[in-house]
Amino acid sequence: MSVDAVTGCATAPVPEVATGEFLHSLSKPAHILVAISGGSDSTGLLVTLAERLKSNLQKDVTLSAATIDHGLRAEAADEARHVAALCASRGISHFIRRWNDEKPNSGIMAAAREARDGLLADLADEISADLIVTAHTLDDQRETMLMRSKRRQEDEGGTGTGIADAVLFDRRIWIVRPFLACRRADIRAYLKMRGVSWLDDPSNEDVKYERVRTRMGLARDVAMAMPVDGAADRSALSRRAAAWLDDHVAVYANALCAIDRSALGADKAVVAYALSYLAAVFGGKAYAPGRAQMERILEFVKGADSGRRTAGGVVFDLRRDALYLMRESRNIAPLSILPGANGIWDGRFEVGNLGRTPVGVRACGAEGSTIFPSALPKAAVKRARAAMPLIAAEAGTGAASVEITPYLAPFDRFLTRFDLTFADRLSIVFGREAYRRLPLSAL
Repeated sequence: MSVDAVTGCATAPVPEVATGEFLHSLSKPAHILVAISGGSDSTGLLVTLAERLKSNLQKDVTLSAATIDHGLRAEAADEARHVAALCASRGISHFIRRWNDEKPNSGIMAAAREARDGLLADLADEISADLIVTAHTLDDQRETMLMRSKRRQEDEGGTGTGIADAVLFDRRIWIVRPFLACRRADIRAYLKMRGVSWLDDPSNEDVKYERVRTRMGLARDVAMAMPVDGAADRSALSRRAAAWLDDHVAVYANALCAIDRSALGADKAVVAYALSYLAAVFGGKAYAPGRAQMERILEFVKGADSGRRTAGGVVFDLRRDALYLMRESRNIAPLSILPGANGIWDGRFEVGNLGRTPVGVRACGAEGSTIFPSALPKAAVKRARAAMPLIAAEAGTGAASVEITPYLAPFDRFLTRFDLTFADRLSIVFGREAYRRLPLSAL
């Protein structure tokens, strides 16, 4: 995809150009699943893709579409049928999926987004789609950058990132955003010229949502500058941190991390990035410890004195030759897994129950044992052992039959393309394969 689409710069291609660039970069043959709500953005994405493929007579790209009914509005079912009719008129296979799970009392929008991604990914598996595309626009990017900018503390410095042009969901499928550099006004102009209507979601006017309030503020102040998007810098930092990881980091039994002490004097941005994600992985958290916590950790590891600190449920054990990271042995909840099911234990291990009886997973405590190199500090090994998984059958006397895989919490559910290089290297360090290849030939 073009650099403009990644960085969200001022240049905004019209929808036809953005679609053409996307299709040109797409690895073929390909089956594209378009997420369409019926709004102007997603309708524009579907129509431009369909028309471009038809005009180019491309036989190596298949187009399907899906609408997710979140079950939050009574009108949603009718809207899904409206989209189905649009797709039928253009000969595009269309699917409707409904979010039937119990809705949370708070964080409903985030939960709805994750549910949507999960339903789309499941459908993509069913129909053998190679990627999902969504219609996020430059307008969405501006809103996101402004919201994130407001959340950043004034003394943080640097720049944040906006919406990524591509995200790997659940290690299994890429969600790509071809319209991220396009303006909504241009998409609507394109649809009007072709006599194509769209639906308006009333929630887009509900001021209880931060995004709606931000959008209204931008509408009142059209000259408001968009904060600088640090996506390109973030990608470069990911590559530098990956090289640092290769040179200085070792992981033992997926439970103990050793970092050469000399490496801690490297560029602060690289060390901060790598340590933040290592802390998230060893702590089983989707997000790194807070900035204030990490600043204290960085100050500690760059100091002359040995000792221990904790952040995000991780022990940072600094010794003469190396820094060791391991999970704290407290606040580790047990997990029960039914036969044939999988579960994520402590955010660090995925456990699949291959047997016929339920199994329980808990921290080893003093019972745990595994092979660590004898040269490692005994106290660090003991702490690491204490936080490792112990599996036991919950019924009968038979041995538990399980498959245990390291789970990298900050990357295995959602991985932005910004962080792909570092995540790939880290996955390999943990004995797993690199993440799924992005199905685009141009980055």
